[in-house]
Parts: sequence; C-alpha cells; structure tokens
Amino acid sequence: MTPNYDAAAIKAMEILRDNNITETPIDSLSILLRYPGVRVMSFSNMAMQTGMDRDNLVPLFGENQDAATFHLNMSIDDVKYVVVYNKMLPIEIIMRGIARELGHIALGHDGATRPTEVRRQEAMCFAHHLLSPRPIIHMLQESGIPLTQNILSDTTGCSGECVEGIQAIPATNVPKELNQQVRDLFSKGVNEYIRFHKASPKNDKSPIVDFGAFMEGYDE
Repeated sequence: MTPNYDAAAIKAMEILRDNNITETPIDSLSILLRYPGVRVMSFSNMAMQTGMDRDNLVPLFGENQDAATFHLNMSIDDVKYVVVYNKMLPIEIIMRGIARELGHIALGHDGATRPTEVRRQEAMCFAHHLLSPRPIIHMLQESGIPLTQNILSDTTGCSGECVEGIQAIPATNVPKELNQQVRDLFSKGVNEYIRFHKASPKNDKSPIVDFGAFMEGYDE
C-alpha cells in the first residue's frame, strides 16, 4: 500500500487555513487542544494518573518518546483519541512530535486497516506541511534571499533534523487555491521578515537548504 502524500499535505494546509494560523513557528499543541474528540496530557500527567514512575513509563513508547496517540475503540465522554507528549524535550521536537500525532488523528488513522509504515509516512508528511508550509518557503524563494538553514529556522522554526525529514518527502499536489489561501495568512509576517532581512542582512554562514522534492509541483 502506497502512502497518500497528497491527502496528508492537503489536510495540513486545510487545518492552517481553517484555524486561521498567521504566525510562525506553528504551535501544533494549540491546534491539537482545539481538535474535537481529543484529550491531551504530558507523560508526567499520565504517570501520575496511572501510578507509574515517569522514568519507567516513557521507555514503553519505544521510538515515540516525543509524543504518542491512543485510539479508543469506543468514545468515552466524547473522547476518541488520547495524545501524550514529552514536555521535557526541546520545544521544536515537542511541536514536531505533536504535529505528527495530529496528522494521525486528522487523517483518520486507527491502526486497523493501514500498515504501520504507511501511516507513519503520511503523518510525517502532514507534520512537515503543517510546520513548514510551502507558501512560506515559496515567498522566501521569490524574494531572492538565499534560503539558508538559519533563515528557515527564523521563519518556520525548522531545525536541521526537520530539514532531513522534509528532504524525505516526495512531491505533493495541493490545489492552487489552497496554496494561495495559506500564503495570504502568512504574507504579512513573512514580507516583514524579508524587508527587515534585506535592510539589515546578517553574516549568515549556515548551509543553503536543499528541499529535495518538497517544492516540486507547487502551484500558486
């Protein structure tokens, strides 16, 4: 089964539009807290409620020690998903982990009908389109500013590890109108950054970012 990367990218962009997000870095936790049918808690809170020692609890999640989602077989008090996250990690790792888990929820992953790796790839695609929206990158590219790691971090909060994740994502097709809607949300802040950067350029020696296939097929 092949991951549906287009659906993941489109859903991420729709969530940015529908939540009227206008500032970066994107706060995926705030978005998740407003998502219907979801309860969110930290690993520390979960440890307290279950009576487990936190240091013994977190390793049980294997690779998902930044965040993880429990899909409930039946809704309890209108809660269908429980998301736990590790608030002791650096903020950019927390936000990426939560964005990935939000992707699982928004894409309707229940663990029953789609292979684990397919769901993981779709959720990661969703997370990167949510946290590093292509319209922002396109505005920076249009400006002529060399798109370095520092500039990407300034404008989207994307770290070097985040860039590696972006480079692994195939090209996706998002409707032109949706790209424009998301661009409109961020245009004021990004254009202010561009003007400031051109007026007071930094001695930026960070590497130029190669986005791989991420920007291919972008239409606006």
